[in-house]
Amino acid sequence: MKPFAKIIISSLTLSMFLGGCAPREYTMDPSMGIAVHESLTAQIINPNGTLPIGPQGLGGAPSKAVMDRYVSTFMAPPPPTSVFAIGIGSGSGAMTTPAATGSTP
Repeated sequence: MKPFAKIIISSLTLSMFLGGCAPREYTMDPSMGIAVHESLTAQIINPNGTLPIGPQGLGGAPSKAVMDRYVSTFMAPPPPTSVFAIGIGSGSGAMTTPAATGSTP
């Protein structure tokens, strides 16, 4: 085989292999993302409603007391707790013993 023919064949083969590496145009499916949008809209109770202005269902004086107490929680930092007392005290953890009821299990 002639050297010129080898060059032509090898260049054609190389161009075919490199053509396979060329990026293809990506077209996105038009229905992509519909499920996400449907699940987000399903979580909205009243999509055409308005935002509540204050505590709903309370009168004037109780709602003012609620809002004042809420605002006052940000006035002072919480009291410091000891790192050695974690899990001791309130009795709401798994290490507490049940109250005596007079019957045995």
